[in-house]
Amino acid sequence: MANQYTKDSLPRRQLAKKNGEITYQGYKPCSKCSNLERYTSNGSCVKCEREKGLQNLLDDELMAPYRTKEKDAKNRARRRETIRENNKRYSQTEKGKITSNLSASNRRAKVRNQLPGDADFEKIRQIYAECRRISQETGIPHEVDHIIPISKGGLHHQDNLQILTLFENRQKGNSL
Repeated sequence: MANQYTKDSLPRRQLAKKNGEITYQGYKPCSKCSNLERYTSNGSCVKCEREKGLQNLLDDELMAPYRTKEKDAKNRARRRETIRENNKRYSQTEKGKITSNLSASNRRAKVRNQLPGDADFEKIRQIYAECRRISQETGIPHEVDHIIPISKGGLHHQDNLQILTLFENRQKGNSL
């Protein structure tokens, strides 16, 4: 039987093995998928071998001895624990707190000391509710805008708020 490797590809595979690499780029493409990437262990096509492995995983009869109730329960418990830990980590971060536009605006104003003492939170809440209502009724996104931007020294006060379409607000930016 003739050697299945060309003279050029043999050194490439041996070099990859010597370097401890799992795959290497062969010279001859795979006859099935035309992929050049090969495994150093047996010289087979990476893409075709992965597809074969996935087919085997989907074969219930072949995988039955490996799928047991204990393993399934253990995997479910591990996934639940991972989800719990991620949720705990997410909720402990500042970014993890889900805030509405109103509470986000209030927080930014407090940080910049631009929330005056005479601000009527009920009126501010009504402005944000009106903005949501208009957006839902018209189908055009609207935003609550600060007439004098907070970044320019404006206050988060009901007299400094107006409702604009998203397009108008983005065009305005933080200019007066």
